[in-house]
Amino acid sequence: MQKLAHISNGKSIHLDTFDELELWLLGTETREEFNEFVLNVYNEAFTDGSYKIPLNEISAPTAEYFHQARVCGVRHKSGQLIGTWRLILKKVGNDSFKLPIEIRYHLPIERILEELKLDQIEFAFNGWRTAVDKNALEKFQIDRNKSIFVFDFLIRGLTMDLPGNANSYLGLAEMEYLVYKYHRRVGIPWEIIGEPVHFWSRDRYPCAFQLGQFKDYMGKNHPERYSFLYERISNPV
Repeated sequence: MQKLAHISNGKSIHLDTFDELELWLLGTETREEFNEFVLNVYNEAFTDGSYKIPLNEISAPTAEYFHQARVCGVRHKSGQLIGTWRLILKKVGNDSFKLPIEIRYHLPIERILEELKLDQIEFAFNGWRTAVDKNALEKFQIDRNKSIFVFDFLIRGLTMDLPGNANSYLGLAEMEYLVYKYHRRVGIPWEIIGEPVHFWSRDRYPCAFQLGQFKDYMGKNHPERYSFLYERISNPV
C-alpha cells in the first residue's frame, strides 16, 4: 500500500510551536491519554446527562484504527492536551479496510464519488475524534474565539505532508448539525451526503468536502489563515 503520510504508529513527534501552544503528531504511547481526553470532552459536549459514553466505545475504535491514522494534538506548553483530531487515510480502491463512515452509514467511497460526480479523487480521509477541551481553554486563559486557531493548528498538522495535489483528496466525517454549521462558518466546505444516524443522544450526518476547495477558499477569503496553514515553516517530521 502506498504511504500516504506519516501516521501515528511510533513515538510522538513535535511538529510546531506557536506562542504557548505546541502541535504534536501523537504516537502510540499516548493512546490511553488520547482515549481519556476524547471521552471526557465528548461526555461533556455530546450527551444530555442521562448517560455516559462507555470507554469501550472510544478505546475499541482507537485500537482498530490508530495504526492507520494520522493523529494530531495541540498541547499547552505545560504538556496538557487542549485539542485532538485524526485522519484515517485510504487510497481510493484499497479494499483492505473500510473507513468508519463506510461502515456506519453504508456509504462506500465509490458510491460517494459517483453521487458527488467527482472523478479526480485519489485519496479519502475520514476525520475522527475532533475534540477541543473548553475547560482547558479557560484554565490557560485562552480566548474561546481562539478555538478556530486550535482547529487550524490541527488541520495544519494533519495535512502538512499529504503527497500530491489537494484536489485529489476527499474529506469525510460524521457530525451533528450544529458542528456542521460551525465548520462551514470557519471555512470547511462540508456537504451533507446522506441521512443521519442517531447515537450518543444526537443525530449525526455523513459529510464530505474536497480539500482543494478548502485550500482555495482559505487563499481567497482568509489569506492570513492560508499562510499559517500552508506556508509557515516549522519542524520537519
